[in-house]
Amino acid sequence: MVNEKELQEKMLIYRTLESRLEALTRQRDLVSSKIVEIISTISSIDEIGKNQKDILFKLGGEAFTYGNVADKNKILVEIGAGVILEKSPEDGKEILIKRKQEMENALKEIQNNISQISSAMSQLGPEINQLIQKSQEQTLAG
Repeated sequence: MVNEKELQEKMLIYRTLESRLEALTRQRDLVSSKIVEIISTISSIDEIGKNQKDILFKLGGEAFTYGNVADKNKILVEIGAGVILEKSPEDGKEILIKRKQEMENALKEIQNNISQISSAMSQLGPEINQLIQKSQEQTLAG
């Protein structure tokens, strides 16, 4: 006889895992976007040092403009919690490279969690299906 409580518990666990998987997937996408943004910022810092006359600046979204950098030996870098420090381009790049490495480590951890949850779900899914099938067979026989 199929234990309805067991079926409900497994389905609840499955739904919880599914919700966690969705949250981790969103988190992975945000971290990936942040890594791309950091890489772009590092590239922009490199461009400032090339003594070009005009530099392309992003205004936001899909808009850009050309401009000149008043002092190519100083950049402003956010170090967290809305705190911005003036740094040399080299020091700024170093901060961003470290941040990128931290983001890549976080991305690996998120991906490992996603793999573990996916594995648990793929194990639990067939168990739930078997319990549902047994329940249906008992209902038809009974």
